[in-house]
Amino acid sequence: MGRFKEADNRLLNKKICMRCDARNAPRASRCRKCKYDGLRPKARESRKA
Repeated sequence: MGRFKEADNRLLNKKICMRCDARNAPRASRCRKCKYDGLRPKARESRKA
């Protein structure tokens, strides 16, 4: 993670659309671009293999 808790919260506290990969507000229930209901929380850690 980064140095500042506030910065991490601002960058990582989002929801990602599983159809179009758009970033959405944390309280969103559907995507702002494509109106899809399938949202997931943004990953907090990198997905290295």
